[in-house]
Amino acid sequence: MLRQMTRFGMIAVLGAASAAHAANYAGNGATGFGGPVGNGSLDVTDTASSLTVTANRGGGGWNDALVVYLDTQAGGFGDTSTLVDNNDGGRTAISGVTGNGRTTAFFPAGFGADYAMVIENGYFGVFQISDQAFPPGHTFLFGAPQSGNNLAPSYSITLDASQMAQIGLTAGSGQTFGLVGTYISPSGYRSNETIGASVTVPGNPGGDPNNAGFTGTVTFSAANSYSLVVPEPASFALVGLGALGVLARRRK
Repeated sequence: MLRQMTRFGMIAVLGAASAAHAANYAGNGATGFGGPVGNGSLDVTDTASSLTVTANRGGGGWNDALVVYLDTQAGGFGDTSTLVDNNDGGRTAISGVTGNGRTTAFFPAGFGADYAMVIENGYFGVFQISDQAFPPGHTFLFGAPQSGNNLAPSYSITLDASQMAQIGLTAGSGQTFGLVGTYISPSGYRSNETIGASVTVPGNPGGDPNNAGFTGTVTFSAANSYSLVVPEPASFALVGLGALGVLARRRK
């Protein structure tokens, strides 16, 4: 019996050392583009060595881009009004500016966007945000191919520790970062669908009373936050195993 308890104790200690953390962030309930983001959600999960972000489709087709802005360090952009890189669809989605005008995302007080994840049905790209024109513009860091199916239930990317470092995160550190998301077409036409509470001002109330469009705004009232896991230190695990071993020997 004691030996069984010792084995169970070892499993518990080792399990604590490799525990994962996860959170789910719901869309705002808006359906200006059919509800894939407004009725969907974003999952964030991490371990001591990786971070996984998954966008869950809430309805309709995933025909456009969810831009998840990340605040991982001091500084950053309080809104998108100075972003000008529209060299391709992903960069246009981050900046919100085209020849048709500018649609601006305003972030909550204290939130400064440093990086952006652009989630389209065929790709998942991660960028460092810049207010410079292309090139260099927004710096592409890495990405992951997706299903290419606009009706897939979810799209995800997993970052290893080195990729996390590229966006200002230290794996297993307990670090807290902020995130908000806005759903926008690669042509720069913004919906009212967001991850995080928001208020939309339509750019053309007569033509489209719901969405921000090419010239309207989305203002976030609050940001979501996520804290990375703090794994049990390896030294604690070894101490725990040693103590269990001593106890087992004394009770034989």
